[in-house]
Amino acid sequence: MLYYIPLESYKERYTFQWSAPKTGWLERNWIKYGLEYHRIDGDVSSASPKQNTIQSGCVLDATGRSMYCFSQMTKLLQMLKTGQIGSDDVIYFDDFWHPGIEALPYAFHLLNVHPKTYAFLHAQSVDEFDFTHPMRKWMRHFEKGIGEVLTGIFVCGPFLQRLVVDGGIAPIDKVHVTGHPFCSEEVKERMTLPVWERDREDNVVFSSRWDSEKNPKFFLQVAETVVERRPYTRFIICTSAPKLRSNDPSNLDALHQSCEKYPDNIILMENLTKEKYYAELQYAKIQMNTASQDFVAITLLESSVAGCYPVYPFFRSFPETLRYDRDYMYQHLNLESAAEKVMNILDRDDLWTRESIESRAWIHERFDSAWERQLKVMRNEPIDDPYEVSA
Repeated sequence: MLYYIPLESYKERYTFQWSAPKTGWLERNWIKYGLEYHRIDGDVSSASPKQNTIQSGCVLDATGRSMYCFSQMTKLLQMLKTGQIGSDDVIYFDDFWHPGIEALPYAFHLLNVHPKTYAFLHAQSVDEFDFTHPMRKWMRHFEKGIGEVLTGIFVCGPFLQRLVVDGGIAPIDKVHVTGHPFCSEEVKERMTLPVWERDREDNVVFSSRWDSEKNPKFFLQVAETVVERRPYTRFIICTSAPKLRSNDPSNLDALHQSCEKYPDNIILMENLTKEKYYAELQYAKIQMNTASQDFVAITLLESSVAGCYPVYPFFRSFPETLRYDRDYMYQHLNLESAAEKVMNILDRDDLWTRESIESRAWIHERFDSAWERQLKVMRNEPIDDPYEVSA
């Protein structure tokens, strides 16, 4: 039996689709496959007074996250205590950073049960660009301890695998490159028209978090530079959150200034449903990323399904995600390089034909099978390399 410990489902984050019961990117594939599993949800009502909203924090709610995780661990430990979970079972965590996971080895030892345990690692504090990096003095101890607890660790790509191994979290034979769980079929179901039936506009969508590691001020510099040269271009900042947040208030100040300076060209769209966001992607020509830290952007996968042309920095994990194809990338934090890339792509009408859009499907299709690679690892079976450059 597989015991699944999902992330809490926030409508303003990718977990709304990834971790949703039965329809989530993992579960819908498990159900089709006929996998026997048991989902252990946390107590949402006690974790957050407003369900599906982040009250404070960057990626997940600062306190609600821990309360949700601890309630999951209470249920999991009770199942271990009553003998429902045995040594032949598997426990899978959506997130390596799961408060309470450190209780497992003590329980395993005293109860003499040793189920396999796996977790997906999204980022780590040793990464100088991650927002957790300032907390690394205590986080590193936790990360290394969890690395000892787990049977295996899943990561999105080779770059993060190297960070995990070099950071001393776990040996390389314990860290498996599976790609990020994704389901393009579920994303397509939320779109009202096939992507090639949309009339594309000169829109550039930005949908990363408005936090400093995503370099939002640089994005605004690119937007203003392009607008000065192509006054009919629109740059749209999208968020599913009720209000755009940032870990640096000056990022929001910069945005408001740009919106006031170019009210018809730089536009903030907040509180979007996934359906509305996907519609914006289907009308846009480009989905742009300016981040320093973003190992496999879900926004990249979603926008490639929607038919957008991805524009990303040639930096760290991005080249491997885009198979080192420089047609999609610009020089990191180089204003002229980024602006020229955007303008050159906007001027090419051939990039949004049905044939061109379908030719870019490899960007997301590799991750549709991430769930299968994870199951193969759990069964000690060999897996393919989702980052094979020659494929």
